[in-house]
Amino acid sequence: MFPFSRGIPPREAIPAQELAAQAAAVLAEQPDDVFQYAPIGNHTGDLALREELAKLHTADPERIFVTNGSLQALDLLAAHLLRDTGPDVYVEAPTYDRAVQIFERHGARVTGIPLRHDGLDLDVLRERLAERTPAFLYVIPDFQNPSGVTTSEDKRRALVGLAEEHGFVIVEDIPYRELRFEGTAPTPLAELSPGGRVLTVGSLSKILSPGLRVGYVIAEPHTVTALAALAEGTYLSPAPLLQAVAARSLAAGLAASNIERAVRFLKPRHDAAVAAVRRHLGEDALIAVPEGGYYVSVHLPVPTDEKTFLAAAKKDGVLLTRGSAFYPGSAAPPAGTVFLRLPFQALTPEEFAAGVERLAAVTARLA
Repeated sequence: MFPFSRGIPPREAIPAQELAAQAAAVLAEQPDDVFQYAPIGNHTGDLALREELAKLHTADPERIFVTNGSLQALDLLAAHLLRDTGPDVYVEAPTYDRAVQIFERHGARVTGIPLRHDGLDLDVLRERLAERTPAFLYVIPDFQNPSGVTTSEDKRRALVGLAEEHGFVIVEDIPYRELRFEGTAPTPLAELSPGGRVLTVGSLSKILSPGLRVGYVIAEPHTVTALAALAEGTYLSPAPLLQAVAARSLAAGLAASNIERAVRFLKPRHDAAVAAVRRHLGEDALIAVPEGGYYVSVHLPVPTDEKTFLAAAKKDGVLLTRGSAFYPGSAAPPAGTVFLRLPFQALTPEEFAAGVERLAAVTARLA
């Protein structure tokens, strides 16, 4: 079986033993604190953790709100941003499917803007903006999930300019930003908008541990306070133990060293995945060369519908996530194609190549 289904970190990218040592130290030194409720009253997260995250992002700790994973951050942001605005939210198409589910749960009308190899189709975005201004635009600008696309420097500057011109907020989600294997990193969107028009959502899941459940929002202090109030009414307080372990691990340099280790481990898999897609599925099918992250993706021409193709692939031992699920609303892959997200992080180069070769064989058999 070839599991092209989930983007979870491989074991080799989680410093489990080092994290266990940090957890033991926390338990030995501050058990009375970590087994009690965290403070209430607009609590924005463990102070030591916010200070370490501030160093990681060159930000003020007062602008950081820590959440129980990045999906919690998106949930609270959606509740906050949609409360006093219209229901429209614009997203990349394709985009992270769970984010769309969260936005729609809060009453959003989600519109997909086509994603090209270098970011959003700005012509289509401008057409939509001429019709309606969204409450916010949600983007994953670095090694996007699911496509692997990185938004170019020019498009980042254009997006910030459009946000300023039309008065909407950009929510940039950056779980993969530090996992760059080659090339030069474009400027973060938040750095291009000193006026606070960009809100940043981050996570330690891909650079340290998903089990710590640490996500965070970087925003203006008034937004941080509003999110803290919403959070307290939702789950009262975060998990002090996990935040204390995360803070101590960051202070010990564990995230920095693990990022270096993960990049060394993942780069050969990235390179082999891109080569395998080109060899077996064709250059034209490849949406972008990711240069980082977990995913390479394709628009694969198929002579049948998606359901039939996925069933045929599964019968041949290739497990795929339904690509149309990453397209919100009326958006869809190009006619005559299926969208396939192909995670490479958890497969050896040989396993990935064999799986892609099997996909090519399925396509040929259905023709």
